[in-house]
Amino acid sequence: MIMKSEAIIPLGVVFCLMFVCDGEACSCMRQHPQTLFCRSDFVVLARVKRERVFNDTRMFKIRVRREYKVSEKGVIALKSGRVLTPESDGFCGVKMEVGKLYIISGRIESLKARINQCASWIQKWELTSRRQRKGLKLLYKNGCTCDVKYCSKKKCPRQLDSCVANWASRCEEREGICLRQPKGCMWMKTRALAQCRRRYFYKEGGLETLT
Repeated sequence: MIMKSEAIIPLGVVFCLMFVCDGEACSCMRQHPQTLFCRSDFVVLARVKRERVFNDTRMFKIRVRREYKVSEKGVIALKSGRVLTPESDGFCGVKMEVGKLYIISGRIESLKARINQCASWIQKWELTSRRQRKGLKLLYKNGCTCDVKYCSKKKCPRQLDSCVANWASRCEEREGICLRQPKGCMWMKTRALAQCRRRYFYKEGGLETLT
């Protein structure tokens, strides 16, 4: 008699098949805050009240201070005030400080709010720029039909449906909002973005960044 066996794949292994993990550290593709905002089921400003680890999961109890984006399932999931993440850094688990205020974005799976290093925007509120805060209120949402792509070359070609972000400077991450305009997707022109690029240009001695 031949016994049939079913392979049960742990959740952490499934996660690593979707992203890139190794035994010690998590490795993810770089994503702009606007991209993370647009792809998330929920984006909130919340204070971390306490933390608990059970099995291979880390649970954060949070108090939501402001909702920037929440799906219907997100409303249900966030009622518990809990967000879950893998306990291990190797499985891209997130770490946050108890008592601190954070921007937290994530996905809803089985009516549970889940966060990870690859697909979530996790940032202390005190470290967010004024431009990022404006993006959270409305402008990121308006730019969700555009994509943001990173480039490490000295000069990167423009693309109709995306804005190009400089890999090294982080100017576009802190000061950039990508919106669809008549000539395609372009970074909003602001003094803060221009100044950041200019400082980086002089520092690196000629690295070109695109509008």
